[in-house]
Amino acid sequence: MNRPRLFLSAVSEELRTARKDVAATVRTLGFDPISQDDFPTGYGELRRWLREQIDSCEGLIQLVGHGYGAEPAEVDSDYGRVSYTQSEFLYASAKGKKNWVIVIGEDCTRDKPIDQLDLPHEVASPDPAGYQAERRKLQQDYIARLTRKNHLRHTANNDTELENIALRLRDELAELRQRAERRMRRLTAVIIAILFGIVVLGSGGWWAYNKLSTGVQQSAMVTTEKIRAHLLQTTEETHRRELAETEAIKDWKERQRQREAADNAHAARLSRIEELAVSFAEIEGRGTATSVFQEMTRILTEQGVDEAIAYGESLVIRKKLADGDPTNTGWQSNMSVSFERIGTVAMAQGKLEEAADAYGESLVIRKKLAEGDPTNNGWQRDLSVSYVQLGDVAVAQGKLEEAAKAYGESLAIFKKLAEGDPTNTGWQRDLAYSYWRLADLCERWNDDGEAKGYWKEAFDVLSGIEKRGLHLSPEDRKYLEILRQKAGTAPR
Repeated sequence: MNRPRLFLSAVSEELRTARKDVAATVRTLGFDPISQDDFPTGYGELRRWLREQIDSCEGLIQLVGHGYGAEPAEVDSDYGRVSYTQSEFLYASAKGKKNWVIVIGEDCTRDKPIDQLDLPHEVASPDPAGYQAERRKLQQDYIARLTRKNHLRHTANNDTELENIALRLRDELAELRQRAERRMRRLTAVIIAILFGIVVLGSGGWWAYNKLSTGVQQSAMVTTEKIRAHLLQTTEETHRRELAETEAIKDWKERQRQREAADNAHAARLSRIEELAVSFAEIEGRGTATSVFQEMTRILTEQGVDEAIAYGESLVIRKKLADGDPTNTGWQSNMSVSFERIGTVAMAQGKLEEAADAYGESLVIRKKLAEGDPTNNGWQRDLSVSYVQLGDVAVAQGKLEEAAKAYGESLAIFKKLAEGDPTNTGWQRDLAYSYWRLADLCERWNDDGEAKGYWKEAFDVLSGIEKRGLHLSPEDRKYLEILRQKAGTAPR
């Protein structure tokens, strides 16, 4: 099944690295990220290509920084004077695409210093400072425009927060992914019905159909040895292609240099693959390998052997660092995120036991971090998220008592965070949706009385955000009306 696509919008010269990090995260959530950097040279007019890509995506995430970005030669007939990046968001919104905006804070990684952004490309420009100031003003006007429409819902103050924000979009992205998957399943069902008729009615009939089914089942089983063999095969193919490309180089010395470089790269890949195979055997023994291997296979097929090796190494390195120094909280936290991603991929694939194992590994780490520093609100929230994830798996498994226990642990943490800072809309929102989960669970038990109590608690918390004069997004308002009906609370 083809994965649904998400368009990632950002000014490349400023936020390419940040966008790459978000892309890695949304990929683990079951999406293929698309961006302007994927523009194929010689395709045609850029704006047209961008709109075609956005049309094919389920939604758009825009990273907003200081940079205005590149501007089309002609003013956009639909949106006026805007940069390509700005037009991406405006077009997606006009097409009714689900969209998110993440404001990039000062401590996030930037690929170019802020003072060097939006300068003219012409060396002999008469007024570079004025040129820059004009574009800076256009960007500020754009941000103000977004603010008026209540789109600025997320702010990432540093790289860790950026990664966490992307992960926290899991529930909303899951809804998009499920919608796309349902659409794809309907299409697939039609295709299978046609193929089934061809196969069954053709020569070989049932044998051919049975053979096809067996092949599909076997292809889903990925082991350490299989992923190693696939990596080695692709490495050999890559090496042959790189050597063939050197034949077009006319200069003998340069051609020889490139051939040596290809040979060295080949040898390095082989060595890295063998090291990975040893580590993967350990991962396979922990019971969390299938989702990792399947994701690696996808990267290998779609992006290439170097990207697949890098993906595997990043996971292994995180684990080795965390195992090597249990006292290093940064490495431990990174490892918990890796397990969380494995669990999220497994959950998306319907592998519930594997998801529970991975989320459980993440929980163990986060519990130690939270207990080691009870004043660190970030770790406390991460722990509560782990409980939510385990609760979600338990609900999917039909283990409602386990789900209630996990959601209860999560609620206790969210309540403490919200009470500690009543002005933090994020904490308040987390608490409201924590009550929501428990209310929904009670309804599954047909305990309408207790469910109504939780609905009322959720309503009081979410409506309290507005009463304090704090920001309440349009989506929050939509949920507030649902809660009002669920709790039986009359509008004021």
